[in-house]
Amino acid sequence: MNHRELWKEIFCDTDKYIDFYFCEKAKRSKIYSRYENDQLAGMAFFTPYEMVYRGEFCICPYIVGVATREESRGRGHMRKNIEQGLNEFQQAGARLAFLSPADEQIYRPLGFLPVYYRRQIEVYGNKKKWYEVQSFSNMSKEERRKLEKFSCDLLAASELDLYMRHSTEYLAQLHKEMKALEGEVVVLWEDGKIRGMAAYTWEEGAFEVIEVICDPKDGRKIMESLCAHLDEEDGKKVTISDGYFLGEVTGEGIRTVQSEKPYIMAKALDTDEEMTGLRVYINDIT
Repeated sequence: MNHRELWKEIFCDTDKYIDFYFCEKAKRSKIYSRYENDQLAGMAFFTPYEMVYRGEFCICPYIVGVATREESRGRGHMRKNIEQGLNEFQQAGARLAFLSPADEQIYRPLGFLPVYYRRQIEVYGNKKKWYEVQSFSNMSKEERRKLEKFSCDLLAASELDLYMRHSTEYLAQLHKEMKALEGEVVVLWEDGKIRGMAAYTWEEGAFEVIEVICDPKDGRKIMESLCAHLDEEDGKKVTISDGYFLGEVTGEGIRTVQSEKPYIMAKALDTDEEMTGLRVYINDIT
């Protein structure tokens, strides 16, 4: 069994997405592995991301693909992989590491703490085309630079302690990832001005908006424009996995759910860092 086969066995992703991941993202990652009798028993991928942490640019690893073959569990493979990765990235100067847990109790003993909980919005109907919607695929280089500035400026103005830098390169990679999940990155325009951006997927017959960045005062129009773009059928649900930038959108046909499960956990690699009370915004899938 190789890493790809173990990934498919544990995470059950589509071949299209696994092709994307191992072609585009795995090659940028440091992969930690454990073997039994020359057979792969466990793995963890540490993918470096350009982050903004307390106002400074830094490189931090996003830990994904943590998996152990069923017959090899309970032997410490996961802990050894993660601890090795944390030690190496600490020595390389990383200030923290983060992950999206399947179960937070698995990672608490390793020193990871919950830092971000998503606010999910389910929208039934509420479709009106306030803004023009453009695919990232159809944007010029100049338009993509405008999107980078729009996203980075809004994130910086939000007084966040930790977030992914939305460079043009990051947005292009995000678009490829969404395409692998039958979605894309889109930009919402009004009279030549960007009003918002969103990334969405299409899985199991439903749309899921993974990320929305906009001025909260435009949140209602952004939400309704996205729903109109994604699905013209009245009353059909569109799920917005994270409504951080949408503000307090309420009313008939809108259901807001605050997740009780952390979406992101983080661990300081510098013992002097204080992780409690961090203001975090991270919605990347892998």
